[in-house]
Amino acid sequence: MSRQLKLSATLSVLAMALFAALGTQTAAQTGGFAAPRVEAKAAMPALPALGNLLPGLQ
Repeated sequence: MSRQLKLSATLSVLAMALFAALGTQTAAQTGGFAAPRVEAKAAMPALPALGNLLPGLQ
């Protein structure tokens, strides 16, 4: 394992451990930022009858 890879893996593990230790407390605090509330609705008209789409089938 190269020296750079060892350092990267070590820092990654330390960051995950720090998040696990403090993440539950800091995740509850928004830090003054509020997520925007977005509502969306979609509607689809009824499908036409198969006979209207393929007149050769009638």
